[in-house]
Amino acid sequence: MEAPFCIRPGCENRIKLENIRYCSQKCKDMVNQKIREGYKPEIIGLIQNFMSKNHRPPFKREFVLAYRKAVIAFGNWGNAVRAAGFEPNPVRFSKHFVANDGHPCDSLSEKIIDDWLFARKIPHEVKVKYPWNNGMSADFKVGKYWIELFGLTGQLKSYDRLMKIKLEKINEYKLSLISIYLGDLFSSNRLGDKLGVLQR
Repeated sequence: MEAPFCIRPGCENRIKLENIRYCSQKCKDMVNQKIREGYKPEIIGLIQNFMSKNHRPPFKREFVLAYRKAVIAFGNWGNAVRAAGFEPNPVRFSKHFVANDGHPCDSLSEKIIDDWLFARKIPHEVKVKYPWNNGMSADFKVGKYWIELFGLTGQLKSYDRLMKIKLEKINEYKLSLISIYLGDLFSSNRLGDKLGVLQR
């Protein structure tokens, strides 16, 4: 059986070893470069379209299917966002945000929630101390509702431990809690479902 040709289009060299697709590293690099260049306009278009709809850069978790292509084309997600003409989202907690109503926010996620409440003219307090006086506070409070953004759930053991203690105390004090997770904000925004009770 005759050895197959290198898979790079236009290359007429045959492959001598089994399970090898390219005749040389040069051919392999040329194909990979063509793949990278082909992915770039697709990824840039996706990011720019997202920005025009959401007025913020996307998180990589919002582009699960395209993330691998972005890494192949640009090296990492931040480079892809920059190539699209925008500044990547900051590292978690490295930058504070200010909501549209002037409230300080510890993260973009908190700002999204605060801006949602403000846009619907729902009066709200931020960083409200819980009644058990141990220093814990809720991210937001609207009337009788305490609103928590559990943004690091499943990512830090210390965070999960504190979250468990907080939830136990909330249950003990029979407080009305609305829990929000990152999945309620990104991929598909479900704040209307989570906070709809506040508009009634």
